[in-house]
Amino acid sequence: MTSITDFMDYERVKGTRKLHGLTSVLPWEIGAKGSGWWLEVPKGYEFDISVPRVFEWVLSPFDRRVLLAAAIHDRLLDLGHDIAFASSEFRRACLVFGVHPAFAWVLFLTTLIWTGVARHFKKE
Repeated sequence: MTSITDFMDYERVKGTRKLHGLTSVLPWEIGAKGSGWWLEVPKGYEFDISVPRVFEWVLSPFDRRVLLAAAIHDRLLDLGHDIAFASSEFRRACLVFGVHPAFAWVLFLTTLIWTGVARHFKKE
């Protein structure tokens, strides 16, 4: 098996601007390497980076390092995990995929707040 950092099995969903889908299973070891707690993001799973266009100069919605972390984050949320938990795994995945540690913290906080606010307004 190749390293998770070499994972390239995703493509843009036809007819969309930012939506991507996995072309194979994305395996992710939750918590820490060696934890034995695995998440499998299934083949065909669709995801994106929810960055408003006005901020795309800060973070491209096509940045592979963050896209794959978003797939992990979104799948954890879909499975019913807490926003803070999913956001922390998003930060870990960003680090593994090569995001600078300081920027990974910025992304973590932004994701935590953005997801929480979006969920709040979705309920109303």
